[in-house]
Amino acid sequence: MNLEAILRPIDRDLSRVTDRVLASLQHPIAKMSVYLIAAGGKRLRPALTLLAGRSGDRQTQREALVDLAAAIELVHTATLIHDDIVDGSLLRRRRPTFHERFGTERAVLMGDYLYAVAFSVFARLRDPYVTSYMADVCQQLSRGELLEVETRYQLEISEDRYLEVVREKTASLMAACCHLGAYVGGARRETVDRVTTFGLNVGMAFQIVDDCLDLIGNQHRVGKTLRSDLEKGSLSLPIIYLAHSVSATERRRLFAPLHRRQADPAFVRSIAKAANRSGAIAKAQETAQRFIQEAMGALAERDGVVLVDTYRQLAQYAIQRQS
Repeated sequence: MNLEAILRPIDRDLSRVTDRVLASLQHPIAKMSVYLIAAGGKRLRPALTLLAGRSGDRQTQREALVDLAAAIELVHTATLIHDDIVDGSLLRRRRPTFHERFGTERAVLMGDYLYAVAFSVFARLRDPYVTSYMADVCQQLSRGELLEVETRYQLEISEDRYLEVVREKTASLMAACCHLGAYVGGARRETVDRVTTFGLNVGMAFQIVDDCLDLIGNQHRVGKTLRSDLEKGSLSLPIIYLAHSVSATERRRLFAPLHRRQADPAFVRSIAKAANRSGAIAKAQETAQRFIQEAMGALAERDGVVLVDTYRQLAQYAIQRQS
């Protein structure tokens, strides 16, 4: 499924978002981050923001929506830079990660800088609700990352705990894109609620699919370092399903390197094969599909939601993508 074709109805404004992001990084110290933004990416979060904004009656707010989408993309880029440090990833958007290219110190500080720039853009909207909402979302993003670190090497982690991590670290930002886009665009409250539900559930599915691709994806096609999470002891949904599907004895044998905290690449490859062979990856994909059905259900009542077909195509892309 071609994401570029799906986003064609909002492509012009999406290009303006990229221009606005780059314009906000004119200070010489920020130039280092431009290469990562210029590399592209899916632009899914600004797309959701702009799409939700179309459902409102404040078409005079078009500039504000572009600012909002740009600020959210800055937040997302900051999270990517910091996440790559934590995960030790070497590749992002088919290019060296920021810390790999410029060093960890600069990467930490640049992530912080991008957060600060994002909030200066939010402040330009002159709406305390937007700034307050995004402050809460940034707390959720950080909590999610901390929860993930705290649950490393815990084979007994439950599916519910994993989903809590995903809700905080990934789905919260996608929900915010839809929520604030619709709000700034002037949509009715029930429309804001429906598109927020859509964004939350697509975000849940998106991360689960990401975790499946991390195990069975092609690194060249995906464009980022794969299987680094398990090497650091982070257990994704397919691994949780695999661990819960075998006996205690088999689990101890299969995951012995994790107990010793020696998860080398050979071990990770063997676990990925076991997860695929056992049906654990297929089961995780089914769980992702259930979240997509929830997202679609939020838009079952079309009244008030503009470009519903684009939402549905985005949901299908989230579940079918290979990168």
